[in-house]
Amino acid sequence: MSKNPVLDVPLEQVMRPEIALPLQHVLRIYTVGNLLSAWRSPKNQRSIEQVFDSPEQARHALTVCTAWLGFQTPALPKPVTAWWIHETVIGAERAEC
Repeated sequence: MSKNPVLDVPLEQVMRPEIALPLQHVLRIYTVGNLLSAWRSPKNQRSIEQVFDSPEQARHALTVCTAWLGFQTPALPKPVTAWWIHETVIGAERAEC
């Protein structure tokens, strides 16, 4: 368990499956904390960016994750496509349980 519970959140709970699964199975990045740690390496950054729809989308995801930890982050100049799970999907999964 990490100091901040956000670091232990599994990626599949916050990201679209087509992004979360390659991060988990190919890059072995399973949690928000793993993602933030992996991002520190320029080589890993390029690999992570390739999983997302665009490099900007990957950077936005990392910016949001750091904001969850309480760090101030600058606003992005333009919108990015959704990388996160839509609320309707979360609600549908909970209904099946």
